[in-house]
Amino acid sequence: MIMFKNLKKFQFNYEVGKKTWFGSGGNALIFSQINQVNSICNLLKFIPQKIPIFILGAGSNILVRDGGFNGLVIKLGKNFKKISYNKSSQIIEIGSASKDSEIAKYCLENSIKGFEYLKGIPGTLGGNLVMNAGCYGHTISDLLISCKIISRDGSIQELKKELIHFGYRRSSIPKDSIIISAKFFAKRGNKINIKNKMKQISRSRFTSQPTNSRTGGSTFKNPPNESAWSLIDKINYRGKKRGGAMVSTQHANFMINKSAASSLDIETLGEEIKEKVKKEFKINLDWELERIGNFKKL
Repeated sequence: MIMFKNLKKFQFNYEVGKKTWFGSGGNALIFSQINQVNSICNLLKFIPQKIPIFILGAGSNILVRDGGFNGLVIKLGKNFKKISYNKSSQIIEIGSASKDSEIAKYCLENSIKGFEYLKGIPGTLGGNLVMNAGCYGHTISDLLISCKIISRDGSIQELKKELIHFGYRRSSIPKDSIIISAKFFAKRGNKINIKNKMKQISRSRFTSQPTNSRTGGSTFKNPPNESAWSLIDKINYRGKKRGGAMVSTQHANFMINKSAASSLDIETLGEEIKEKVKKEFKINLDWELERIGNFKKL
């Protein structure tokens, strides 16, 4: 077991649901925090392909079902949170476990513009790239040069942006791969202007979203030429409750864990919204929240 010398010990029946922003859901069969790229590569070569693997970032847009996740959950450690800036080449390289707020802070300190919007996204870089996260007219792929991934077979690849298809809240980055870092163009800007823009984004998020509640961010993707929150309002679901789950009264496209909600409460409420919007407007709402794991057997 020499190849696992850089791994913290595996934890079994790990309470992964409690590590998400919703704070609901079951346990993971196995959990490990990993700090070295080589450790991940060796682990992926050793773990059978049939065992599902999930990378846990900030836990901000994840719903773990009550039956738990019957596989391995990996948390990337501090070595995947490094950020470096090459002023001569004007390139910034960011570790995939870096929090959006820390990326925004680093860019402010180094007078790098174009990343202010990350102040409004409560996630990590890896998750951002997989779903092409964005807000306020920007997406994470805008300034991307390339990203480095570990494939399911344990090999390392660098994917140029030109080889990745990005769309609205989606990308062609293989779902079974692990993003370890990414490079971006770093445009110099005025520090005062960058700071003011970040303040505006923070104020807007605080006033329009339930930031002090147990939530998972936007529940549904916006359909073409529509706003998910508007459709939810039109079916009168703002403030609607199902068990311990509730549609936020502050933003209708956010669900919150109001009172010890189960993940089933949250998902059932979401599916109810989808059904009513489909019936009323003939529009399909697609989940933006990522749902993993199994339903709990009664």
